[in-house]
Amino acid sequence: MKNIIKGDKIFYYKLFTLALPVIMQNLITSSLSMVDGVLVGKLGNEPVAAVGIANQYGLLVFLMYAAIHSGAGIFIAQFWGKKDYENIKKVVNLGAALGAGVAILFSVAGILFPGQIVGIFNTQPMVIELGADFLRIFSFSFIFAAISFGISVNLRSIGKSVMPMVISGIALGVNTLLNFALIFGLWGFPEMGVKGSATATLVARIIEMAIFLIVSGRYYDILRLRIKVLKAVSSDLFKRVSHTMVPVVLNELCWGLGFAVYSIAYGRISTEAFAAVQITNNITNLFLVAGFGMASASAVMVGHVIGAGEEHKARDYAWKFITLCLLGGIVLGIALHFTAPSVARLYDVTPDVLKSAIVILNINAFIIPIRLTNIVSIVGILRGGGDAGFAFKAEGVTMWLIGVPMAFAGAFLLRLEVQWVVLLVMAEELAKIVLAVLRLRSGKWIKNVVLEV
Repeated sequence: MKNIIKGDKIFYYKLFTLALPVIMQNLITSSLSMVDGVLVGKLGNEPVAAVGIANQYGLLVFLMYAAIHSGAGIFIAQFWGKKDYENIKKVVNLGAALGAGVAILFSVAGILFPGQIVGIFNTQPMVIELGADFLRIFSFSFIFAAISFGISVNLRSIGKSVMPMVISGIALGVNTLLNFALIFGLWGFPEMGVKGSATATLVARIIEMAIFLIVSGRYYDILRLRIKVLKAVSSDLFKRVSHTMVPVVLNELCWGLGFAVYSIAYGRISTEAFAAVQITNNITNLFLVAGFGMASASAVMVGHVIGAGEEHKARDYAWKFITLCLLGGIVLGIALHFTAPSVARLYDVTPDVLKSAIVILNINAFIIPIRLTNIVSIVGILRGGGDAGFAFKAEGVTMWLIGVPMAFAGAFLLRLEVQWVVLLVMAEELAKIVLAVLRLRSGKWIKNVVLEV
């Protein structure tokens, strides 16, 4: 372990400069999401559940266009290591076109059928009505978010992580201020309730996209969106990118649908159970931002050295990341355990919801070291190494053969309280870490996807 932790200065410099901005960006996002949840929570249990359900659909949309851009990012990072800038331009525009297309499809569905979508997760008329009001407006934001996220991933893939942090920070600040104004009718704005929260998100996404387009177009010519560059994408490059991108999309679709199924199980227990899970997700995400930051950094760093033909560095980097995740996860788990009661009480919910939320937070505190390691292994190292196919298999097998059956067995057969259903689902994470570590030890995950391009 000592040999793994101690390392060359270049590794830790790159880790710090790449991961820290992403961590800060995710921390801001998670913090403001928690604030949004607290604000909506002032309206009651039903609005919390309604917005939470609509956000489950939004999460599925995000996972789809995020998967497309993450798949493209594998090529961008390795092309950057290879110093092949012309092909970077082509992959950037291909990813943008595909991501925007997916976002538009989901947006149309959310606008036309919001009540039907919300009704999948909950049968209470009030929850369906409020959720449909939120989703109908929220769906307009998908296309703007997809373009912004794509540019953000592209910047990170070439080692530029600070600018996405700053731009997203500005947009999220606007979102929070508008949430205060539009939910409760402050500062002369109308009081719109859950519709106000959705409207705030839409406006913030439009502003975010505008800033991203202006900045990337002015300072990073390699990342500019151009129709003529898209037309220059050869069929061979399209096939190569698609071959790697499809497993990433399937991976995220598999995970997103599985997470949605979990929500169905929790929602059918009771509205209070679903609200407790939503609260704990918002809080736990604050403690997982380090993992997503390290996943982003590991994908870029591993991709760069593989593209440059330095496979031995990729192996060394992988085990350094794993060790740092386990040690950091222990610290974060202890912190979550001791802060869980006080943070959960920020939400204005009923005592039974609060009690379940605190227990679920303590379950998450115990499992955080493993969750962090899984996030970095699958989303970062394996994808950055070009091994998206195995990442998809590991995610799919553990979620659908372990997690989902556990959720339904606990909720419908054993009729357990929601906190114990969550505990059963965590068996998925234990199986996943075993598969990830075995794959990393084999060395088969290192695949130079740009070598022959």
